[in-house]
Amino acid sequence: MKRGQAALEYLILVGVLLVLLITIFNYVFFHSSQNIKIEQAEDSVQTLGKTADTIYTLGPGNRDFVYVNMPGSIKETRIEENLIMIRLTLFGGDSDFYVYTNAQVNGTLPTEKGRYKIKLETLDSGVVQIERA
Repeated sequence: MKRGQAALEYLILVGVLLVLLITIFNYVFFHSSQNIKIEQAEDSVQTLGKTADTIYTLGPGNRDFVYVNMPGSIKETRIEENLIMIRLTLFGGDSDFYVYTNAQVNGTLPTEKGRYKIKLETLDSGVVQIERA
């Protein structure tokens, strides 16, 4: 075998391996970023739900502040009646993350990616108001 042929075969082999490694890296990166969004959405609704139930139990006039990490790709947020929900676009479709509370809840959540301070307050009517602080 000539030296030029060996060098060419080596270059082809390295090129194929690089293409495979880049493909695997992109796949892993995409799925890990989607899983981070899932965890952030689940953590946000669970934190808000537990805090809403806690201050509802304590009665009117009570308030608390929590920090939540809102993921990217938020399509919709909804806080109404006994529902706190975040709808995300994941893996090419919509996924809902929600929690039902004992308290009647009302308010809004940010839809942009980031860390937010959220105020939860029990009103005189017994409704828990949720809003960005």
